[in-house]
Amino acid sequence: MLKLIAIATLSLCALQVSAQAPKTVIGEAYDSQSKQLLYVEKHRYVGGNQHEVKYYNPAGELFAEKLLRYGEYQQAPAFEQTNSLRGEWIKVSGDGDQLTVEYREKSDSVVFDKRIKVNEHLLVDAGFDRYVKLHWDALVQNQKREIEYLVPSRLTTVGFEVGRVECLSGTPEEAVCFAIAPTSWFVSLAVDPITVAYDPATQNLLRFNGRGNIASSSGKYQTVDIHYQYPE
Repeated sequence: MLKLIAIATLSLCALQVSAQAPKTVIGEAYDSQSKQLLYVEKHRYVGGNQHEVKYYNPAGELFAEKLLRYGEYQQAPAFEQTNSLRGEWIKVSGDGDQLTVEYREKSDSVVFDKRIKVNEHLLVDAGFDRYVKLHWDALVQNQKREIEYLVPSRLTTVGFEVGRVECLSGTPEEAVCFAIAPTSWFVSLAVDPITVAYDPATQNLLRFNGRGNIASSSGKYQTVDIHYQYPE
């Protein structure tokens, strides 16, 4: 169950920015407890609908990559992610209103797959960011919304509720913050809500605090505090 939540919530780490944002975004991910730098995310947009993410360890070595492509359903992009630490591999491809999800836990594991129907409540990986921007006014006005987030490792979805909350200490004063919490009471026992902070002027993501989507070499998903920069 914890791994299911890790993949579901962690995928939120990649939600970063929309195609209208700067072409390059850098996120520094720190351990929420020790404050130690765990990895650095580098995001780059290629054209309007292609989004590349590369993950580097503190020594600057590349260890994971992701490529997202946005189509008709902007909140449910196709994507492929690889993590060389374990050989974990995820691929989500679209065909009309259907998604094919493929998942491999480790390099020597079996690949499992399943088809899932797309609807307006289904969010995939970084599609959450576009969902926030689409429903920005409602969320800012304290209207809560329920979503279904794709969990590739389980070939299923998990229900979450999105709503506005007070920002965490250390967040820029002008930020607007939202919490993403599981709707299931049982699931809520296993994981704390995720908090994301946005700049209200640009709608750029400033901070993410919650369980990450990049497994360590031991297969654990850490709770991270990611701060984002938007270089000129």
